[in-house]
Amino acid sequence: MNDKDKLRIGDSDRELVSRLLKQAVDEGRLTLPEYDLRLQQVYEAKTVGDLDPITGDLMGSNQGVLAVTESGNLSTVHDAPPRRTRPRRDKTPAWVKWMWFGWLVPVTVCTTIWGIGLVTGGTGYMWPLWVAGTIGAPMACVTFMERFMIRPALIERDQQRLVGE
Repeated sequence: MNDKDKLRIGDSDRELVSRLLKQAVDEGRLTLPEYDLRLQQVYEAKTVGDLDPITGDLMGSNQGVLAVTESGNLSTVHDAPPRRTRPRRDKTPAWVKWMWFGWLVPVTVCTTIWGIGLVTGGTGYMWPLWVAGTIGAPMACVTFMERFMIRPALIERDQQRLVGE
């Protein structure tokens, strides 16, 4: 045990280790019972040396995942630079889906009313098309702009950020 292992830890250090454990669970390297046990040990730990057995096997190296900086702060050790990935922009955004859902509700109501009227002897004039068209045409333009103008611009901006860093 070296001198750095005897340094006392604080709440921010415990929070750092708890985030590491949470990440290990998310990546499938720890089970929930193991996570629970280790998290209890983290909050009972008093020194940096107490944290070594908790995190030492997570990265598969003898060094573990924690290090004490020259200023005495606890930090994570990265064997490789952090992997940067671009945000997923290949899916339709939620706001576009909700916008079309908002269109579908009145169109469905109007079409149902028209269908009931048609069955009960009304005229065959398809008036719900006016509702669907007047609301749907601007929405189709917005969806087109999002898909072919806004999304590519966001993807290009994300790629420039990744190259710049």
